[in-house]
Amino acid sequence: MRKRSLRGIAVLLAAGITLAGCSGGGGTSPADPKPDAAKPDAAAKREPVTVKLAAHNSVLTAEEIKTYITDPVAKLYPHITVQIVDIAEKGKTLPELVAAKDIPDIYANFPLNLNDYVQLGLAYNMDEMIKTYKFDLNRIQPEFVESIKIGSSLDYLTGLPMFNQSFALFYNKDLFGRMATPFPKDGMTWEQVRDIAVKMTRSEGGVPYWGLWPDGVYRGAYQASLPWADFNANKPVFQTQAWKDLFAMWYDLYKIPGYAPKGTNYTKEFNEGRLAMMSGSTSTLKNMLAVKDLNWDVVTYPQNPKAPGVGQRVDSFTLAITAQSKQKDAAFQVISVILSDEVQRLMSRDGRLSVLKDTAIQNEFGSNVPGYKSKNVVAFTKPKLAVLQTFKNLPAATIINQAFDSMLYEGKDVNTALREADEKMAQAIQQQLSK
Repeated sequence: MRKRSLRGIAVLLAAGITLAGCSGGGGTSPADPKPDAAKPDAAAKREPVTVKLAAHNSVLTAEEIKTYITDPVAKLYPHITVQIVDIAEKGKTLPELVAAKDIPDIYANFPLNLNDYVQLGLAYNMDEMIKTYKFDLNRIQPEFVESIKIGSSLDYLTGLPMFNQSFALFYNKDLFGRMATPFPKDGMTWEQVRDIAVKMTRSEGGVPYWGLWPDGVYRGAYQASLPWADFNANKPVFQTQAWKDLFAMWYDLYKIPGYAPKGTNYTKEFNEGRLAMMSGSTSTLKNMLAVKDLNWDVVTYPQNPKAPGVGQRVDSFTLAITAQSKQKDAAFQVISVILSDEVQRLMSRDGRLSVLKDTAIQNEFGSNVPGYKSKNVVAFTKPKLAVLQTFKNLPAATIINQAFDSMLYEGKDVNTALREADEKMAQAIQQQLSK
């Protein structure tokens, strides 16, 4: 989940840092915001105002805050000050802020983390404000909008996405050259990638080489948009044909003669030249800049034929206004400027995946990063996105990964593994209901 996808991003946000900033959203297009056209009483909004934006310090660097928030919005609304609140700091978690009656104006997190925001009574319906400011929601890829509603379990839009975390398949070009095997290509299926992995898995001079790490089976579930429970009936759903098919496919991806033992650090193996291919996110891409003497590239995330053209699911950093905010208009203006074409283009060029439909912006992905020159990093932007399926704070991914490991490493059959997963999930659901 979201916790997995953001490992490795620099931790540079500082709690309470005050940044001068503001945003557009006044006209029909956030790409050309006109402050005085935002609302009939726009002039009244020129009084100095502070917008508190609460986010975890692992998501954005100080430079990114300056580039994507402070500098662009200061040109339009210099009267708005954005104050960053680090929810990773002791005493500053969202529940603690609510208890202290110090509720932020904007809560920033990933869709699956919006349950906390909703349960604390902070949810605000942004639909009317979107109409008031004539914000063109059609500029945003619809999967993001739908996933935010699913993540919050609400039928209205309580936030807007800032950027997305996407996935691709990394491969070691030198290792492929040594083993005289053609490189993987964009648009391949998991089965095709497995065929390549079989050729790349071998031992040479006592050194084992492995073909593929597809990541945990939960990634396959995300891609196929499999449900994690029947939340209307509060029952588990793992003993279904769809889950059995996924387990069978993922088992084949791992169960290659000579496959790596349990506990293998696949990222280390890839970085040190012993793993031919691995699934990785835009966070992985950023981390690759620090890896020396490795000739790598990427192709599109492999497809499951049951979800043709789909990569991974939506994992968008989301900006949600709180119901208690006294600065809702200013907060929406801050969000609008972040979603302007200019800022989204800057993000795309810097390797942050834009949430806009605009293919011209998408095609500029990573163009500002010297380490991505000659790399096929635009592969991150090509697959369609799977719509989010909610966990509702249940340890569903952990349960399903343990079930798969019991099949792969302990020899359990798929029916037993999924039955035991169902039992654990049923217990987790009952524990949550009893709270």
